[in-house]
Amino acid sequence: MRLSLAIASLAILVVHGFVFYQQFFHKWENYQTSYFDQARTLAKTDAEREALAARKPKIEQIIVTQFGNTRVDRCTTCHIGSDDPRFKDAPHPYKAHPYSEALGDKEVGGKWERRHKFSDIGCTVCHDGQGRGLQEFYAHGEDEFWTEPMLGYVAQENWKPEYKEKLKGKEFMEANCAQCHTEKNFKSTPTVNKGRELFLTKNCYGCHRIEGISNGTLGPDLTDVGKKWNLNYLHESVVDPRANSATSFMPRFNVTDDEVKALVVFLKSRRGFNYAETTLDRYRATLNKSQPAQQSSPAPNGTATTTQIAADSLKFGEQLVNEKACAACHKIGDKDGAIAPDLSFEGLLKDDKWIVAHFKDPRALVPDSIMPTFGFTDPEFQAMSAYLVSLNKPPPIGNAQETYQNLCMRCHGDKGDGHGMIATYLDPYPRDFTNVGFMNSKPEDRLVSSIKNGVGGTSMPAWGKVLNDEQIKGVLAYINENFTKEKRSEIKARNVPDQNPVPMSAESVARGEGIYVQRCTGCHGRKADGKGANSLDILPRPRNLLNFTFVNQSTDRRLFESIMYGVQGTAMPPWIDYGLTNNDVGDLVNYIRSLNQGKKDAGAMSLLVKGH
Repeated sequence: MRLSLAIASLAILVVHGFVFYQQFFHKWENYQTSYFDQARTLAKTDAEREALAARKPKIEQIIVTQFGNTRVDRCTTCHIGSDDPRFKDAPHPYKAHPYSEALGDKEVGGKWERRHKFSDIGCTVCHDGQGRGLQEFYAHGEDEFWTEPMLGYVAQENWKPEYKEKLKGKEFMEANCAQCHTEKNFKSTPTVNKGRELFLTKNCYGCHRIEGISNGTLGPDLTDVGKKWNLNYLHESVVDPRANSATSFMPRFNVTDDEVKALVVFLKSRRGFNYAETTLDRYRATLNKSQPAQQSSPAPNGTATTTQIAADSLKFGEQLVNEKACAACHKIGDKDGAIAPDLSFEGLLKDDKWIVAHFKDPRALVPDSIMPTFGFTDPEFQAMSAYLVSLNKPPPIGNAQETYQNLCMRCHGDKGDGHGMIATYLDPYPRDFTNVGFMNSKPEDRLVSSIKNGVGGTSMPAWGKVLNDEQIKGVLAYINENFTKEKRSEIKARNVPDQNPVPMSAESVARGEGIYVQRCTGCHGRKADGKGANSLDILPRPRNLLNFTFVNQSTDRRLFESIMYGVQGTAMPPWIDYGLTNNDVGDLVNYIRSLNQGKKDAGAMSLLVKGH
């Protein structure tokens, strides 16, 4: 018993002693005491020795008020020799901050003068970190809850182990240099400059908005992304876009580690404001925002001959297609971004008018396309379109299997199940050929027509411009034999009108809307955009009824048949079994068509009329 009490008392004494030591003997005091001792040995005059003798350990604090929010820096409490050139070769935390002519420091009369004085800007303005912290773990921001860990020097506990070493390096500090030094070619921020260039050349600006630089709307606004996220998150978002959002459409770009670093540093530099910019400067920057497309190579010389202009235009277009990194998403020759359709023989599938119209407004022709709307100039649109039209060498056309592999597999998959390489990025999703219910419910001529003429409002092109009728039927037979794997049965005749028997009128549209709200919104959504509450669990997804290109191309008979008898192999039920009459369906068709009447794009419709 006595022994136990003695041990317990000793343990309590040790704990109290440890707490007492922690409270009254800080590392920073030891650092300062050691610095004073070393400095005294280096002192050359009595005045220096007297000055040092008057100094006692204390918390050194700088309050910075000139740059946005007030910052409190206590970094020099430990790094007490940071402004003492005699300690340039000392170990941390005594080591003097290096002087740099590149950063504007000057040597005058044998003494260095800093451009960025600690007393003016502190330390965290450049380095980040937790300025009030007096323990290394917290001061450097290694604590996972601190939003601004020291750039390039520390990694937080919860960062991915495989990223940690890649996120170290003084280059990351450039992100904070760029808060003040906004010049595009500022020599001291080469990594930021490279990242900005990659942001433009990789076409990131087409999807993302950064105030003063780009106005993309498809992806998140990155204007202040550097303030919101740490390096770990930014790095992960670049190398693995779906790690943070399973539904992200952002492609995985084929970039090197150095390019990833440059993009991350550039993104980290975007904090929504800039110390060097006034509000008026920012307003002007928005008004005169950079037009990346206009910064590229000059257009062909207009004084050349017609032949020369055409040749120059093709060359210019090819250069632009490469500069704008179209292959980051599309397949062009041996380059494949694995995101978007194959453009290697685009000239056989589309003409220049369609391509120009699509460049200018992709969703005017394919409403659910994820293709960004780029702010190129008209000459650039024309040149790029001319180049794509010149890609008119037919793809290899062998037997039906080879044809499927060359033309169809990228979307529909090697198993014909619709899960091709780029399927995730397409809306509507590619057709699943293994879906026997759907495949055998459609007449063969309907399937042949889809291959031959394409499907308006989708990514399905008109292969009739590449394949003849015999080749198309051969591909369809290959699909039936290898994927559908069931003999086609006779399709029963259905009582479906060729023309809507209900005239279009406000009354009919109102009745149709009432039926739609009751029967259709669960899947197709109240907006009719195919995103109803049930749509997430349905594949293929419910049809987007605002896809005016598809709706306008669909005949009354097709719409009636889909509504009355359902779409086999999908979640679309036969509404004739739930009491809908021909007149009810006629009202529904009128309502659906009314949703698309105001969207009829003259350019797009004219292209459709021409059979694109």
